[in-house]
Formats: sequence, structure tokens, C-alpha cells
Amino acid sequence: MKRLLLVALLGAMLSAVQPPSVLAQLATADDVSEADFRIYRGDGTPATMADVRAALDGVDVVFVGELHNDPVSHYIEQRVLEGWFDAHGHAAALSLEMFSRDVQYIVDEYLAGLISESHFQQASSPWSNYETDYRPLVEYAKENGLAVIAANAPRRYANMVSREGRKALHSLSDQARSYLAPLPFAAASERYEAQWNQVMAEAMVAMQSASGEDDAGAEQREAAHGEGEPMPKHEGMRHGDGMQHGEGMRHGEGMRHGEGAMDHAAMREKHHPDMSDEEYEEMKAEKMASMDHSNMDHSNMDHDAAIGQTTHSMPAAQPQHGGGSMLDAQSLWDATMAWSIADHMTRTPGAKVAHFVGGFHVETGTGTPEHLVQYRPGTRMLFISVQSVDDPSTFDPDEHTGLGDFVVLGDASLPRTYETRTR
Repeated sequence: MKRLLLVALLGAMLSAVQPPSVLAQLATADDVSEADFRIYRGDGTPATMADVRAALDGVDVVFVGELHNDPVSHYIEQRVLEGWFDAHGHAAALSLEMFSRDVQYIVDEYLAGLISESHFQQASSPWSNYETDYRPLVEYAKENGLAVIAANAPRRYANMVSREGRKALHSLSDQARSYLAPLPFAAASERYEAQWNQVMAEAMVAMQSASGEDDAGAEQREAAHGEGEPMPKHEGMRHGDGMQHGEGMRHGEGMRHGEGAMDHAAMREKHHPDMSDEEYEEMKAEKMASMDHSNMDHSNMDHDAAIGQTTHSMPAAQPQHGGGSMLDAQSLWDATMAWSIADHMTRTPGAKVAHFVGGFHVETGTGTPEHLVQYRPGTRMLFISVQSVDDPSTFDPDEHTGLGDFVVLGDASLPRTYETRTR
């Protein structure tokens, strides 16, 4: 199954300058109507929001795999959270990738009314799209007395693993390690690593191809336009052309056939949204220098893998290959989010958790759910995957089968909720 991690890796390789006239209009979940998306079961059978809400009643954890700047994703999350509260009352909790464990006490202080919202936002360092995309969720939880779990590992520690390997974490203090999954955290499963390897290989091929085409295009434009009259590389680009915004886009959705435009705003959205520019540039340099295409797994992903069947072995460590320490950094994020969910459920008997996260972490039941199975065997899970597509009325079996128990196809032509996220 092709994954669009390559969207994130591609964008930063190109230095696109968009003229102000083509900047896209922004949107929020409030701009979404039911006409903007279609809901399907994992096998492509049409479903409804009522079907989704009915399924929430019988599980302990629901995962929503979002595209970070997709208004349909955030609309679905709001509806799911409302349904989660209706189904489970005050046992319901909201868990977010977008806050790290080291700010949990700040989140708790805000929910308890001890600090103002301005101090909460200053101290908790939320993503820069917090106001439009995640604030409605936190405010709903606050108004209804629901716990909010700051689930992720601090990005500084994931960066340590990416640069120096997982053993570097053992040099941290006990306080620092309390913000992570217990060490040693499990390595990626074979299925998850295969998905990672495939998209990394595709990303490198696409980066090299796009860079060559961009250089050739620049020469052609310069020759056609004349010296002394600089011309934007992406003149005439409209929202929706070229590289689609947001996380989770699939192979072939980014570059439109016959169009050379690419949206620079998509530079990191698929896989490393927490990285600073400096960290991302380091990662790119490492990957370009070290990737061996001949060793990458180009096999097709298993579209028919049963969602939720995540009981295969996950050893505590394994030799690094393919993604190397970058894959271990990804696993640190997955393991820490799973540990945060399991820890809350252990400390709060009867708790039910809705976890909202980038799609790659949970689609097909790999990533975070696999770690949760290890930490809390028997947890009943439901998976909802949100995708941006040209035609939501068409379920593509090759692309969408098995992504989740429910697959939501949203209209890719809708404006995004942001162009560039600064943190």
C-alpha cells in the first residue's frame, strides 16, 4: 500500500516561491458540511456518521488518523469527540499527538481553571494551528469535564534518537525519561517497517525526479522569459494544484499529471511535523547520503490485513536498516503515545480514550496501536482514517481498503486550514 510520507520529504527539497495572488484561502472545520465527504467501512461499503457513532459504544480506544491541515479531518474529530462523550460520559478522555507529555501538568492546570488560556498557550507550546484546529476539541473537553492527555514524546528526544540512536536516551535523567515510553521501547514491527521503507524509497525517487524537473523547468522559464525578469517557478498555481496540502496524501495525488506545480507548504506534513527546520534539514542530508535503493522494500502493502489484528511480535530492539535511527525515532513517538493512553487507562479504571493523530501512526492498525497492544493486551480498538481525494464518492479499493474500520474520504478541493505551520 503506497503511503504519502514522500509528500513531507519532497516539499522541503524544492525552493518554491508563490506569488501572493495564488495563496490559498484558509478554512476551518466550521466550513465543512456533510456534502464535503463520504464515509465508508474498511471494505468500501457506504456508511454514515450514525454508523460511526454506534460503533464507538463497543470499544475502549478510538483512533482518528487525520491530515493535519485538512478541515474534514477536524470536522470528523469534533463529531467523534461528541459521540465519544455521548457513549461513555465522563469516562471519556481526549488524547492528542499535538501535546507532549512534559506539558501534561500545564494542560491539567488549564482544564481545572487554575491558569488563564493565554498562559496555557504560552506555556504548553501548542502547534501553531492550535487555535483553528485543536482548540475546539480542548475547549469541548474543558466544558464537559473530560481529561485531556498530552500524549506525545517531546520532539527533542525523538531528535536525539534520529541523530544518535535509541541508546542515547539512557543518558537522560529520570525526570526526562518519565516523558517517554518505558525503555527499551519496542522496535517497529515488520509490517510497519515495510510501510516506512516503501514510502522512503518512493520519496527519494520522487525527490530526485522533482528536483531534476524543477531545475530543467527553471532553465526553460529563464530562457523563455528573458534575463533580468525573474519569473516565479510556480506561476499560476492554484490551491489544489500540484502538491496537495496536509498529511496522509497518497502516491499520485500530489503531482497532477501534466502540471509541474508543487506546493511548498506540504514540506513536512506527512511524517515529521514536529521537527524544526534545522532538524529537518539534518534529516534530509542524512537520508540523501545514506539511502540505498537496492535495499529498500518495494513490495506492495497488504490491503487485506485485518484492522486491529496487531498481536505479532515486537522485539525490544532490532538491527537498524532501511529507516535506521529515523525509524526508531518514529517508534519512540508511537510507543510514547501508546504508553500515555495505557497509563491513563490504568490510573483511571474504566476510562475510554479517543486519540487523534497523524494518519501514518495508526492506519492499517500499525504503529501506535501495535504498541498499545503490548502495553494493554485486550484493548478494544476502532480505527477511523481520513483521506483527501478528488472524488469522495469513489472508494478506490487499491488505495483505501483496510486503512481503518471506517474510511472518510474528504474533498481535496476544500481550502486547507493553514499553509505553513511554524511550530
